[in-house]
Amino acid sequence: AIENTPWNRLQHIIFIPGLFHLKMASADAIWRTFLQHSLARLDENALMRDVGILRPKETGIYPGFRRMHQLITYSGICRRLDCWRVEVKKCVSSHVDLDSFAASEPLFDDLLAMADVIAKEYVADHRLRQMRSKDVTQRDGEYENALLFNKYMLLRTQIDLLCRELSYAMNIGDIGRVETCIVAWILIFKATGKHKYATHMSDFLSNVHFVYPDGLRRAVQYHILVNPSGKAGSF
Repeated sequence: AIENTPWNRLQHIIFIPGLFHLKMASADAIWRTFLQHSLARLDENALMRDVGILRPKETGIYPGFRRMHQLITYSGICRRLDCWRVEVKKCVSSHVDLDSFAASEPLFDDLLAMADVIAKEYVADHRLRQMRSKDVTQRDGEYENALLFNKYMLLRTQIDLLCRELSYAMNIGDIGRVETCIVAWILIFKATGKHKYATHMSDFLSNVHFVYPDGLRRAVQYHILVNPSGKAGSF
């Protein structure tokens, strides 16, 4: 019979996920979280406000991957720059905008210190639960939502923000960094109803780190991303 041996049954083949589809799934998870439901569009810092600026004629359609990827990129850049603007204004009130701050030629160490403050104050962490436990009259819902959005945007680079980090790590061929990002995305996939992606990525990480022998693990990690052109950042 054609399938009478393990070889003929192709049992030796190892199936691994396509990471571009992971990037597409992460964009869809952002859409499900911040755009799909009408209640997610109400506050002044909602992502839909950015859509209205970037693509004002397309606010009523499902964007698809390419538009979501552009939205995540440009909105993320603008929001991070706005965080810098606010923090610069706090530190030096004479700087009314980032252009004047850049013209002052700040020291690199000062920029690092400010970046640390921005990462602590404008990205969601363990303090968000404490904020949400307060009485509703003491809470700032828009600020809480902005913190969450900044965190999710950090996971695709953590995620240049979750979303941008994943994309950046894939482009430069850093599989270790990609695997670190996947852990956070698994939880987001579960929360947004993308259970197949959550299951398959969990199985992938479990197999690579606890099931496959060393040689096979190395083969998978070194070949899941390829760079046919040989150019930097083109994996």
